[in-house]
Amino acid sequence: MRRRRFLAVACSVVAGCAGTDYRASGPRTLPPEPPTESSSTATVDPVESRAQAVTRPLNEVYRVVRGPLARFEFDDVSRDDQSAARTSLANARDAVTTFSAAVDEIPPRYRSLSTLVTIHEHLLDALTTAVELHSSLATLADDSVDDPQGRLDTPRAMTATLAALASDLTDVVETDPTMPRSVFLTTDRTRALAATLDAQSTAIGRLLDVVERELAASLDWRAGLAAFERAAFADARANFDTAREEYRAAERLLDGGLGTDGSFADLTDRRSCVATAGVEATSVARRAATEADAGDAERAARLLRTAESTRNRCSS
Repeated sequence: MRRRRFLAVACSVVAGCAGTDYRASGPRTLPPEPPTESSSTATVDPVESRAQAVTRPLNEVYRVVRGPLARFEFDDVSRDDQSAARTSLANARDAVTTFSAAVDEIPPRYRSLSTLVTIHEHLLDALTTAVELHSSLATLADDSVDDPQGRLDTPRAMTATLAALASDLTDVVETDPTMPRSVFLTTDRTRALAATLDAQSTAIGRLLDVVERELAASLDWRAGLAAFERAAFADARANFDTAREEYRAAERLLDGGLGTDGSFADLTDRRSCVATAGVEATSVARRAATEADAGDAERAARLLRTAESTRNRCSS
């Protein structure tokens, strides 16, 4: 009889390991679900229940923002992810209002719930802003821009928003809010994310300076091509010279690296390619204008094709 009981217990243990919560491949990427603050699973404490109604949706927000903001990688952040996080944040706001209205004597560990909602709101705003900023810069087409400064007004405003959110996060965490054990976020993680936002907003500001130079150069390039078509070769040379100086200025800004990370590092590599190709292309185009002015139309046309091919090599 004892042997049968032993076998039954052993089988139940094996069955438990094969259940849905068992993972033989190791821990999850995200941190494990923090423990609740409830001291007993048998009795439902209404204060704890209301507190968990705040912290659970905050953890859902954190699941969305933590990876992309820490690494500044935004290619895999979908609109559905952001929408779900917005819904979770709204649920947390409603729950903390209910909590404050219903609980007369708030336990010390839950007195920062409202502050925690604000912190997660800042983080989600930062993620949304960074995704939109990356998309804006990634789709910026050199040859279609007639007003470089105007086209960059919105990205510059979004970069300033990132810097402001970094400052807001730093200010909030300096109030030393209490982080319940049931919340994924910690003060150290908040400080690290604020530092990342601050550093990257500065780096992206430098990237925008590079883009502005390159967009200005593209205007002069187009003006040089138009002058070449009119056989105004002196004007063409002048425009190509001006474009080359703008591209060189962009190269100087890129010297030593900008400090961009993740998705924005990829954009920086692209702008570096554009600047280098632009310097080479404008030099060849200037030679084409000189040859055309000397009467060698065939050689001039060949050089101009080479110049255009060189300038477009970063498009692929």
